Amino acid sequence: MVQALGVRPAPTTTLQEMTLAAHFRAPLPLGVLDLASWVSVFSDYPIIQELPALPTVSWPVPGWPQIPAIEIGISAQLPRLVLRSSDGRFSVQLQGDRFAFGWARVEPIGVAADYPGFEAMLGRWGEVQSRLEAWVQGRFHAKPQYRLAEVNYINASPLELDGQKRRISDVFKFVQAAGRPINMFNVQWLERVYDDEPPGAPLKGVVNAAVGLGQAPPAIPVLAFNFTGTAAVADNQESKHIMNDLHGKIREMYESAMILDAR
Repeated sequence: MVQALGVRPAPTTTLQEMTLAAHFRAPLPLGVLDLASWVSVFSDYPIIQELPALPTVSWPVPGWPQIPAIEIGISAQLPRLVLRSSDGRFSVQLQGDRFAFGWARVEPIGVAADYPGFEAMLGRWGEVQSRLEAWVQGRFHAKPQYRLAEVNYINASPLELDGQKRRISDVFKFVQAAGRPINMFNVQWLERVYDDEPPGAPLKGVVNAAVGLGQAPPAIPVLAFNFTGTAAVADNQESKHIMNDLHGKIREMYESAMILDAR
């Protein structure tokens, strides 16, 4: 993932998916005909998937667990539409409360995949967001307002490489080499994005890191490490510079926790 987080695009062996998303302040009043219209606007993403809607993201409060908000209404009954490019690498997705753009590997896990890099993804985000806003303006006669910006990296590193089994301590700096076999491993932590926030003040941005053992298709043991950053979007703010802040914090956390020459 260190290559994927860098300024210059380079092949990555660990990054599985990267997503940029903006969450609306008020859910779009979507109906079936609206979704059909949106699909036609993004016809250059011809592969269509219908997936269950994701829960609304609630903003974290220090010292309290995060609990998804519950939405009641027709928008909660509609599927989340994911449209993919013809090669399957790029996607746009829409549900009532958010819009997202992403990249996903199509190569087998552990094989180098060409990821375009964060700056290229952010540039493409600006283009698809403009198309989305123009569609919302024409369809609902209002410009969408955003409450949260999100940057999400999903990674998986095979625990067997070139016929050699690897230990968790070969990948993470904070794990001591014990040499004992384990069947379960799970670590999660959260950090503020903006260090100038006074203690106890409302959070403006956070990154949640989650690490654990898992399996990737077809039944490949992996060490998964995911970084999800979210930040509040104030009135008249652009989501792109906030996503830059989230990316910077994710990079800092990654470099502090990972052994950078681990593949």
